[in-house]
Amino acid sequence: MTPPHEQRDLPAMELHSLWDFNDLSASRTRFEAALAKAETPDDQAACLSQLARLEGLEQHFETAEDLLRQAEDMGPTAAVTARITLERARLSRDRNREANAATGFHQAARQARAAGALDVALDALHMQAIAAPAAVAVALLEQAEALTKRAPHLRGWLGPFYNNLGWSLFEEGDPAAALDMFQKDKALRRSLGSEHERRVAGVNCAKMLRFLGRNAEALDQLQRLTVEIGPQGFGLGLVFEERAELAFAAGRSAEARQYADQARQFFTRHGITPDQQPSRFERLDHLAGKAATS
Repeated sequence: MTPPHEQRDLPAMELHSLWDFNDLSASRTRFEAALAKAETPDDQAACLSQLARLEGLEQHFETAEDLLRQAEDMGPTAAVTARITLERARLSRDRNREANAATGFHQAARQARAAGALDVALDALHMQAIAAPAAVAVALLEQAEALTKRAPHLRGWLGPFYNNLGWSLFEEGDPAAALDMFQKDKALRRSLGSEHERRVAGVNCAKMLRFLGRNAEALDQLQRLTVEIGPQGFGLGLVFEERAELAFAAGRSAEARQYADQARQFFTRHGITPDQQPSRFERLDHLAGKAATS
């Protein structure tokens, strides 16, 4: 998810509205049209930076670098310069140049804070946190929370921080701390009216409760979500998947099979296939008693 950008920054507002990460081709068309209509060097450079990001996502790295150089040659303001630094760091990450990426994200965050471009600063901090150990990510989250106190309309950026840090803490063996992050994520999404993200956070909370042995609480949360989402609602597959895990953990094999099969059917119906996510479907087969190993 790309959270809302700072409203006083016109290029940032336009950039956010033009992105659709599920349809990069449509995004490209919108950015090219915006570039053609742009009247200031700042707007032009901002559009070029996003076209560079698109090229990076499609692994056209030299083209992306050329677009970023063009953006720099326009002599943009400090705020847009910070955005260019951010996109160059993202490009380094796409090219597996992790050290360059880390340096670039740090520089972009510093430049953006100095320029008052808090949306760019939050984006850069988020990118730093993605690959950071949990302890470092906690410190980055604290910086992000401080920035959103100065600009409350940007608090949507905290959702990705909470979600990513929750999974990092879980992977490091601390489901209790992970639960706290997912609960914060859930509360934030509720306050923002982001219903799908709130439900995903609710499933994540249920998973952590299961790992903490609090199965009754986990089941209660999943049952509430099942009713709330409805029989065809988006996100129901995640609920069925976790209900299968919960039943399997409790030794209720028939119930685990039922929910694993329902999750599989729901995912397939919504375009999620075994070819795309083989480990997920292998696990569902195991929960349904159709595979020898997880």
